[in-house]
Amino acid sequence: MTATTVTVAKARAAAPAKIILFGEHFVVYGNPAILASINRRITVTAKKSKDGKVKIKSDIASGEFDGSTFRLIEGANARATLEPLYYAAKQALDDRKQQNNNKSGLEIEIKSDIPYGVGLGSSAAALVATIAAVESLAGKADKKKVCESAIEAEKIIHKNSSGADCFVSTFGGMMHYSKGGGFKKIEAKTKIFLVIGDTGIKHNTGDLVSSVRKLKEANQMAFSGLMSQARDICNQALAALNNGNIEYLGMLMNENQLLLERLGVSHEKADDLIDVARRAGALGAKITGAGGGGAIIALAASKEDSERIASAIKEAGQSAFEVEIDTKGLVLG
Repeated sequence: MTATTVTVAKARAAAPAKIILFGEHFVVYGNPAILASINRRITVTAKKSKDGKVKIKSDIASGEFDGSTFRLIEGANARATLEPLYYAAKQALDDRKQQNNNKSGLEIEIKSDIPYGVGLGSSAAALVATIAAVESLAGKADKKKVCESAIEAEKIIHKNSSGADCFVSTFGGMMHYSKGGGFKKIEAKTKIFLVIGDTGIKHNTGDLVSSVRKLKEANQMAFSGLMSQARDICNQALAALNNGNIEYLGMLMNENQLLLERLGVSHEKADDLIDVARRAGALGAKITGAGGGGAIIALAASKEDSERIASAIKEAGQSAFEVEIDTKGLVLG
């Protein structure tokens, strides 16, 4: 008996944001990093159309692709923002052999509760959810294949991407990652209370990665020393998570932040928010992701503490929200 593929006219998928607890920037050069998905999501709805075009509508940009022709609907830098999503959607459509019908098109709608451009992995989550939604139009999407396709599409945005953002967004949870060792799931021994603070300053990840590379090339010996310290912090953090030693984990976050400041990727506004969070009782706080503004994460000892830290950041004039570690990853339907 031949299996029947069930196609649908409309499909939906949701993928979570991510934070980097330890190891950003140093992971590019082979060090380990610890990442986690969080309970903030991008939801993508994909519908079939018959005009052969791919229309994408999001909170920040909208446009329509007709082959190599792009029509702006709204949003600054819309084409650059939407092109990776178009590539991902078109590839998923072709993979499902929809290309046999030249009139096959798509309407994609993206809803997000993840601040974009601040280091929370919104681009990766959008790619993962878009590919999964399009694949689901022609049957149940396979997470492994979705992740592989998202990593390929992400290289349009970040040529040297490790794929870590797409991986943790697809599979969820907390991960230890290194180029040599791949991904290993971490089961923390205690609940982790976190607060995200948003400086409101959008960053360019490529520029920040490039600035660190220049620093490395200018002083190999000093950079090697920072690498060694960052590796040691990450290894100790893994042990602290495995032992449930949250107080020590917070201290290690503070040490990690000092290294990021020495790389020159922090920002005075991020430093201010980190200071606010620590004075409000955070066990530790640091930037998350590339830096240059963006978001900070603060570790709290309890729900009450995380509420107080979030309130303190808001009173300082910036947005803040409490998050939990997401364990679901990509959700279909």
